[in-house]
Amino acid sequence: MPTDEAAAALSPYRGIVASGGYIVTLWYRSLVEIYNTPSATWAFLGGLDWKLKFRAPVRAADTLRARVTVKDKRPWVKPGRGAVTLFNEILNQRSEGVCTVEVIALLATRVEGATADS
Repeated sequence: MPTDEAAAALSPYRGIVASGGYIVTLWYRSLVEIYNTPSATWAFLGGLDWKLKFRAPVRAADTLRARVTVKDKRPWVKPGRGAVTLFNEILNQRSEGVCTVEVIALLATRVEGATADS
């Protein structure tokens, strides 16, 4: 898909920027490395709520990273499940937040008394 740099220069962003869909895709891909480590794997059962905000444009030369903060966790009505509220930040190379996503997710939980190896 060709891009028109002259037209982009006249836009409110004053240049070519990444689409929101692309930013969300990069963020979502980064979650695999955050949630699945050699010591633990999260069993994601579903998203209950998303609050997505784009804070600043992302440009071709930007380097992005994700930071996740667990804000809340609670048992679900069915055993073996829990809801967790996560605040995700996508930061550029200057540690500026370019996007935030607050998610309430449904996760599988360990059975009471089980160990990580069982």
